[in-house]
Amino acid sequence: MTLREFTNTTRKQVFEALQHKTPPPIGHFDRKTFEEAIQLRQVQMGGAHYTPHSVVLEFVFLHDSPGAPLILSVEVETPEPVVYMPVPEWVQEDVWQGEVKGTFRLRSEAERMLSDFRHHVLECDNPHYFDERPAPRRE
Repeated sequence: MTLREFTNTTRKQVFEALQHKTPPPIGHFDRKTFEEAIQLRQVQMGGAHYTPHSVVLEFVFLHDSPGAPLILSVEVETPEPVVYMPVPEWVQEDVWQGEVKGTFRLRSEAERMLSDFRHHVLECDNPHYFDERPAPRRE
């Protein structure tokens, strides 16, 4: 099962429970927020974000009257660690054409780059990628 499949399956399972005003059958959540949320009109699926060992699913509950929605976060442990796979340095983006493509390298250079990438993604902890990052600025 891929991370995307796991996230989608888990999200649907929790969403169905919330639609029936029952607690999420899996994961950790704030009980007080849940009790407030089920008093509101309807629930919608929100975003998902990842930690090195879980997926955090957000569900948005809307008020009958104007007001800020209530967000219930449900954290579900993943079956194995989550890693962030950054775009490797050999990928080239052609901004004007909107294309992303590989580059030509000497074999020895390619082997070094693959080794570095494997080390960076699988052998090192890369939790700093899970932290909130500011939006990129274009100048």
